[in-house]
Amino acid sequence: MAKSTRRTNRKVTDNNETMESPVNQILQTRHRLKCKNIKQKEFANLITDKEIVIAAGPAGVGKSYVAIARAIELLQNKTNPYQKLIISKPAIEADEKHGFLPGDMKDKMEPYIKSSVDIIDKIIGKANRVKLEEMEVIVVEALAYIRGSSIDNSILVMEEVQNMSPKQVKTLLTRIGENTKFILSGDLDQSDRFKNVKDSGLYDAMNRHKNVEEIGFFEFDKDDIVRNPIISKILKNYDTVENNVPTINVKEIKPKVKPNHIKPKKKQNKTLRKIKIFFKKNFKI
Repeated sequence: MAKSTRRTNRKVTDNNETMESPVNQILQTRHRLKCKNIKQKEFANLITDKEIVIAAGPAGVGKSYVAIARAIELLQNKTNPYQKLIISKPAIEADEKHGFLPGDMKDKMEPYIKSSVDIIDKIIGKANRVKLEEMEVIVVEALAYIRGSSIDNSILVMEEVQNMSPKQVKTLLTRIGENTKFILSGDLDQSDRFKNVKDSGLYDAMNRHKNVEEIGFFEFDKDDIVRNPIISKILKNYDTVENNVPTINVKEIKPKVKPNHIKPKKKQNKTLRKIKIFFKKNFKI
């Protein structure tokens, strides 16, 4: 029988004993990213090649899926130094205010990072994800608490960067430590914080750091949408000024008037009425 050439994901200890990495103790099979188009493949390759990747594009192109799937691949590869996957998003609500959220930091962040967690569950399963969270291989981190720390031996996936200020992006990028990879992504057309897209940290970063060789930049467009073709049509309509939508002329709308509208007579003073009756009876007025 031919000798198996399958690679094993084991670490060698000082006592020459082999020990599987925490990721591969939980994930028994290698998970490989299957790209749906050439743009996703280019984005995935850029993530592998660069220390920092900053991507922009509309909803539905697969930015989050490709980033997380490639991160899990890199975690499983024993030749890489990455030991942790950090998921984060700015805690900005989409035109709604839900007030105070109870619980610990993970509970507070859960509504914001749910879409990212759902992607992880699709790739490795919820049970495996929970186990990796317990082993602190997958970590949910709030943007506010990243400041002041150095992130080493990790892959950080930060989404919705269009809702971060340039100062916040600066703080985040300068937290990168040894053997670490940052993947930042967002949609410049869907900021819940900035009316002018040029005020967002995503726009600022994509234009400010073009001279840094270790940073890769990637842009998707509406033709790259893979989630559902109807999204592309919807977004194009939002970009069009006139969509043949019938308008209502406010001047043509006349207020409704109640028929036979008669103003009620004012009630006379009782004393004045009695005086008038008295004069009529006694003086024939």
